[in-house]
Amino acid sequence: MRRANPALRSSGGRGSGKARGPGPSETAPGGLGLGQAETTAPLGPLEDLERQVAALRSRAEQELADVATMKDLLQEVTSRNQCDEHLRRLERRIQVIENKDVETVHWRIEDAEEVRSKHKKGQYIASPEFAALGIGGLKFHFYPRGDDFAEEGYCSLYLHVPEDTRIERILFAGRSRHGPVAADSLRNCGVSELCVLSNEIDKATGSIVVGADALRVLSSPDVVETRTRIELDPEGP
Repeated sequence: MRRANPALRSSGGRGSGKARGPGPSETAPGGLGLGQAETTAPLGPLEDLERQVAALRSRAEQELADVATMKDLLQEVTSRNQCDEHLRRLERRIQVIENKDVETVHWRIEDAEEVRSKHKKGQYIASPEFAALGIGGLKFHFYPRGDDFAEEGYCSLYLHVPEDTRIERILFAGRSRHGPVAADSLRNCGVSELCVLSNEIDKATGSIVVGADALRVLSSPDVVETRTRIELDPEGP
């Protein structure tokens, strides 16, 4: 009787006697089958809703953070604007005090003929706001071609004062003068035909000086008064 070959027995059948690994369609221990892609199970309705809620919550938190940042910036800008406005009021107050005794104001307009050529009848240029006689908020309006009531060639000049303020003034342009007359914010606030502009332009400089002279306050609720006596707060214990 012939004996079986031991090498054939250990291989479990035919072959070269070497151990065989898993094939392409077989599954390796503890992992995916070779050649197979990993797949994710689709989310259920509840999981999908939770994910959307989480995304919305994250977006809302970011928007709230943006709103808080914008609010802080707005408060900073508002604070700066308030400081700027306070400084402007302080500067105007200082100007009013410094110019309390001013009775004459000159405003030089350069290149008067060129200024006249760029404006139509009824159009004016405004001076910077100024203070005089302890009153702020004064301003000139100069009409190079005259206001709506002036004859051709004439210029007009107006001095605007605060409401409820009455002054006495002389208006002038070059050598031409008008006044003195009492004026307020509505009556006698200007002269429609003050002078023929071309006659009063300085030939050497091409400019004209307009303004007000002999200013005097008749009444005003805003005039700054000079103090001659002050009383300090008493010292506490």
